[in-house]
Amino acid sequence: MGDIFNILVTGVGGQGIVLIGDILRAYGLKSSAIQNVVGTETRGVAQREGSVIAAVRYLIDTKIYSLGDKFDVDELISPLIPTNDAHMVLGLEPLETLRNLRYISKQTVVILNTHNHYPKNLIFNSKNDKIEKQKIPSNTDTIDLLNQFARKVIALNFNEFSSIKLESSIYSNIIALGVAVKEFRELFDKSLFLEVLTDFFEDSKKDLDAFELGYDLIKD
Repeated sequence: MGDIFNILVTGVGGQGIVLIGDILRAYGLKSSAIQNVVGTETRGVAQREGSVIAAVRYLIDTKIYSLGDKFDVDELISPLIPTNDAHMVLGLEPLETLRNLRYISKQTVVILNTHNHYPKNLIFNSKNDKIEKQKIPSNTDTIDLLNQFARKVIALNFNEFSSIKLESSIYSNIIALGVAVKEFRELFDKSLFLEVLTDFFEDSKKDLDAFELGYDLIKD
């Protein structure tokens, strides 16, 4: 018997959403605490061309991490996360995170990258190619709204932080993963996660450095 732990990764095309989902699923397959793993990706949501989400679902040994509900291994079949049932959301784009508000509840921790990366069909007006600012909530409003629904919101411009610390924004997602692993350290084994990252990145030193930076952002 085990508990189901649901992870949602959301953003837009080009942000590496699918890769992050693959890393999280690979971790689940390696972890002795996780009995089963399923997941899926959805690209190009009709309302916002360029939207991408990845879902990862773990069936966890309740002796390691208990959420209160019990499931058999065979019960973890659907890769789709039920409404209001995400435990962790990696929001790599603020507006895309709001679009997936239906998955967030008082059990959810949202790790939000406040760097805006708008799909073209949202930000450009077909008549004059100017940003339609009146349709875009500020990051402050986005965080305030998320705080009303989620248990906890950890918000940072991970692109900017990565650029300052590692001289490139390309490590922003790995920094966010470090934050996630530390926040849910009862579930994630740091050493094993570092092994998984090493498998994914041929020249992994900076990715491992990025992960450590994120991990250290959450204080014990």
